[in-house]
Amino acid sequence: MKLQDKVALITGGSRGIGKAVAMAYAREGAKVAICARTGSEVEQAAQEIGALRAECKGWTCDVSVEASVKEFVAAAGDEFGRIDILVNNAGVMTRPASITELDIKKWDYTIAVNLRGPFLVTQAVLPLMMKQRSGSIINVSSIIGRGAYANFIAYATSKWGLEGFTQTLAAEVRSYNIRANTVEPGVVATKLTGYSGSKPESVTEVFVYLAADEAKGITGKMLNSSGWRQEVGKNRG
Repeated sequence: MKLQDKVALITGGSRGIGKAVAMAYAREGAKVAICARTGSEVEQAAQEIGALRAECKGWTCDVSVEASVKEFVAAAGDEFGRIDILVNNAGVMTRPASITELDIKKWDYTIAVNLRGPFLVTQAVLPLMMKQRSGSIINVSSIIGRGAYANFIAYATSKWGLEGFTQTLAAEVRSYNIRANTVEPGVVATKLTGYSGSKPESVTEVFVYLAADEAKGITGKMLNSSGWRQEVGKNRG
């Protein structure tokens, strides 16, 4: 039980990577707070996670809306008393389009969810973590946030921005014993990828590691879900 009695808050936790991470955390003893925009999906996921004999509660939240985020984080804090782990997972990706053809509304929407969202949620969670003088923040990045891929300029910009956000955040909160890292999960079978790629459950190990006390010295890292052990100097077994 690597996460016994820790409280994890996961955005976009009703399906895909977010749900898989929530279930992995539950199996390791964590109490879990999840959110998503669709209430029925959140309720279903919370029931499945609760079936693992874990405390779990779900809320409807739009991470791009400040009032919605504040309400969710406040409710989760009141419910569980603390927040030890934050996984900024909620994200969107529009269809590929050249910069000359990209609709401005799609640009704004992508940046709002993928970059403004993690900022808003992190800003709301940090006072709790600072009071505790501990915490682990894990931001879900993308291979498109670490290399040039034509026709994905909005998504790429949001994820490149998220990498910079994480590096700066790590430096800013280090004195509070709060860690901030990103995970590049690779191509995972989610709605974003048209359900092509590896199963979401296959990438959860690095999220458990970063959430656990075992990784207390790891911050400001950009980890890959397949090569993270080498990246942190940790041999298998």
